[in-house]
Amino acid sequence: MRRLVLISLVVSAVCSSTLAAQPAVSDGTLTGTREVGLFPTGRVLSTAYSVEDSRMAYGGTVTLGTQLRRHVALQGGLGIAYGKQELTYYRPPLFAFTPTLSLILQQSTASNFQPYALVGAGYEFIRYTRARCDCEQSRSLGIGNFGAGFRQMIGDRRAFRAELSSQIGKGGPAYTGFAGMSMFVGGPSALRRRDTPRPPQRVRPEPASIPVPRPQPAASQPAPTPPRAVVPQPPRTVAPPVTLGDANGVLLSIDGTQVDFSKPGWRDEAEPILDGLVVDLTSDAGQGIKLNIEAHTDNVGANAANNMIALDRARAVRDYLVTQGVAADRIRITSMGEENPIAPNNTALGRQHNRRVIIRREK
Repeated sequence: MRRLVLISLVVSAVCSSTLAAQPAVSDGTLTGTREVGLFPTGRVLSTAYSVEDSRMAYGGTVTLGTQLRRHVALQGGLGIAYGKQELTYYRPPLFAFTPTLSLILQQSTASNFQPYALVGAGYEFIRYTRARCDCEQSRSLGIGNFGAGFRQMIGDRRAFRAELSSQIGKGGPAYTGFAGMSMFVGGPSALRRRDTPRPPQRVRPEPASIPVPRPQPAASQPAPTPPRAVVPQPPRTVAPPVTLGDANGVLLSIDGTQVDFSKPGWRDEAEPILDGLVVDLTSDAGQGIKLNIEAHTDNVGANAANNMIALDRARAVRDYLVTQGVAADRIRITSMGEENPIAPNNTALGRQHNRRVIIRREK
């Protein structure tokens, strides 16, 4: 009965805190969302209820958390583990039920990689498969829950998560480790964590109107006007075809001063350059040009993460061009990651040169 009451209190605390954390609109973080996870779990049990030489147990953990702020979350968890002990009458196998309620302090949820620390409390409920020699078939004790972990975002509402924690109570600590996928539900209806480039009000400037001079009124005694001479119009000439790009087919290059370090978007000063390219690509001479958007990064971080951020940068440029009238089937995107650097990565200036987006003309 006490076990059910405690689990109900944990779930109620996590769910009720969502109402206070719910934002009206998305601010680029996970604030107001609920994180749900189900993880395979390994445990080293406490000597308060387990034998010294057979403390390993295996099971699973389910978590339900609420993102209160970009740096703070409240999480309830329930772990269930089975330990064989020594499979004897005196040391029978056991099940450990561990409900906890913890406060999580984390790096901003606007980041893709989010390390965190947690502190909380809970209970250990131990149930032996049969009565031991001391006639105790179940036990319970209060614990403190302390640990650390990380969350790696995969998209806007999924994350890979790993955590290692210690449950400290009477008779020595227990240790718990798990890893797996978690999902974010609820929150703003249009949750989007990454920056989206804002389109300008107008891309093509309208041609300026040329005022037509009006004829002046004649004098009181007009002189006879000579007949108007017919001026022959010059023959119309057809403009030669326009060739866009340099010898390597590069139409545009956005360098590291215009690319954010850890975000897929670009800075405001890069938009006029993209707008100029849009004018060329939507003109009569540029309608048949196909593009390859190639994104590069420096070597800071894991190679897989660099490939992902480069692909997101190329995708952001493509989406911007499509919103301005360039057909999507004319654009191909490529992630080069940290390959093909143009400068050494051992200096800040070199890494800035290597963070770039190149738009090439497809051959």
